[in-house]
Amino acid sequence: MFLFLQLSNHIQQYANLLSEHTHKYGEALWYYSLAHRQTKVKDVLDLLISLSLLNSLAYPPEAELDNHLQRLISSPKAALTEMSRLDYEAAQLIQMMLSGYATLRKFYDLRDEEVRDPSSQKKPVSLAAKAEAASALIAVINSADDNIRGGLYDEERGAVVSVDFLLALLGEAMVFVDQPQALLAPYQIDVLLKAIEDLETVPERIYSACNEFFETVIASTQGMKGSSPMDLLKKSTSSMSGTSSFAMVGSSMLASQLQRSIGSSGVLVKENARRGWDWRKGLTAGMTSRNVLSILRYGLAREVARTCVLEADGQL
Repeated sequence: MFLFLQLSNHIQQYANLLSEHTHKYGEALWYYSLAHRQTKVKDVLDLLISLSLLNSLAYPPEAELDNHLQRLISSPKAALTEMSRLDYEAAQLIQMMLSGYATLRKFYDLRDEEVRDPSSQKKPVSLAAKAEAASALIAVINSADDNIRGGLYDEERGAVVSVDFLLALLGEAMVFVDQPQALLAPYQIDVLLKAIEDLETVPERIYSACNEFFETVIASTQGMKGSSPMDLLKKSTSSMSGTSSFAMVGSSMLASQLQRSIGSSGVLVKENARRGWDWRKGLTAGMTSRNVLSILRYGLAREVARTCVLEADGQL
């Protein structure tokens, strides 16, 4: 037992070096899982989700994935089978924890698939691709809402996506609501309405944490006036420590990686990124998270009305 603990500690120390001083996130996940450090695995995945939402892009980009993360994303069955031969519990751990980030990454990949080639003329994303992207995003939203069902925060539910990201995720969902052609199934509308209701009835400290991250996402948008993401990051990590909040994202690992990614310019978003769409482009600098929730509520009410009409006409 003593030898196992020693080995586990050595593995964790190596994973710490990888996660805090390199961009080998997949390798860090691999070794944290083998060391059975669930909290550390979640820290790395929270970092990747944070950077993805701040960029509104899959992060790291395909060209920058280390070998371990590439295999976990593109060939999860083979990668987990290999890990299970070393440690079955470690394979179970990473399989459970990775799903939220992997699904968010799938959303961005689907959104950008038709415009990713820089040599091609930009064209709108097809309706089928939009519907598939919506399914992936709403699955992530459902997970982020898991710990606040009914407006009551319950950490024991063990959601794989932190509630801190919920407002930003709902922002990403705005483009699927109240469109000329219906993109959302009735159950997906229900997921979004429940998430909004839960957010609006959750304890204030939980909403504040979500709002801190939402504001950082907005401030990261090029051309948007207001506080820089670096300023908001400093405010969050100094004022929110000790709560289940954006200070979760204020772990030393996440803070240092965000600072390196944002850099001296105070802007994180990549200038020449090609996206199928960017939900933030329609926002104004003074728009708040409450405004976004109101827009979503209005749009979802129209979606419900359209669904009722289609059902009455026998088209659903």
